[in-house]
Amino acid sequence: MRVSAKSIVLEILSAGPLLYGPSVSVRQLVKAAAVFGVAENNVRVAIVRLRGEGLVDSRERGHYEIGPAADSVNDTISTWRIKPTLIVPWDGSWIGAFTGHLSRTDRPALRRRSRALRMLGFKELRAGLHVRPNNLMEGVEPICTQLRLLGLEDEAPVARLSDLDDDTDAEARGLWNAAALEGVFADLCDQLTTSMARVRSIPLEDAVRESFQLSREAVRAFVLDPLLPEPLFPRDKRQEAFELACAYQDLAIDLWREYLAPEDD
Repeated sequence: MRVSAKSIVLEILSAGPLLYGPSVSVRQLVKAAAVFGVAENNVRVAIVRLRGEGLVDSRERGHYEIGPAADSVNDTISTWRIKPTLIVPWDGSWIGAFTGHLSRTDRPALRRRSRALRMLGFKELRAGLHVRPNNLMEGVEPICTQLRLLGLEDEAPVARLSDLDDDTDAEARGLWNAAALEGVFADLCDQLTTSMARVRSIPLEDAVRESFQLSREAVRAFVLDPLLPEPLFPRDKRQEAFELACAYQDLAIDLWREYLAPEDD
């Protein structure tokens, strides 16, 4: 697996509070990168660049943490464990975000907009109209706030949609490929189960490398999970993968804490 110095720095810093505290030392970042064959100089260059972009910050010499420019995305990713708990019974209504009047030539804005909608499970029902089931505990207003924080422009209206005609409602319900999502969770369960049975019996460097890769895949699956309600996706298929992913992340954190422990400990 090829892993960039940038992704190693960001992902280790994101996990920093679970490892040793809010910040991680350069020595630990360099040691983490070495597992993937990334040179120390590349790590230091990545830190400088990320700091210039506001994605990394430092309050203590030689120690780094996630910077303010990455906070909104990092918060969404790091709270993946609470996402399934936000699902409430669905009343059949939708949350809609309209972007048809926004620029499609401003590439950075378009990327931020697309990322925000994707991370919160929206699909395009009509040109410029993106919807998701209104089945999350937060409701419309907090979802709107989260969309804005993730990059959706203030000019994009976000509202509750109800009483769609039967054909449009059926079309909206078919926007998500439930079978494909079920396959993702089933495959994830297989990988997590296999890895959990072996990582404690292989060399520590191999174990942290494997746990990094698989934890990343698991977290991504849940960050991008649209959290569809029971009529559109079976709850038990998500729950099994979720419980395994939580247990596996706990194991991965233990492995990385052991690997990155100060040498005099």
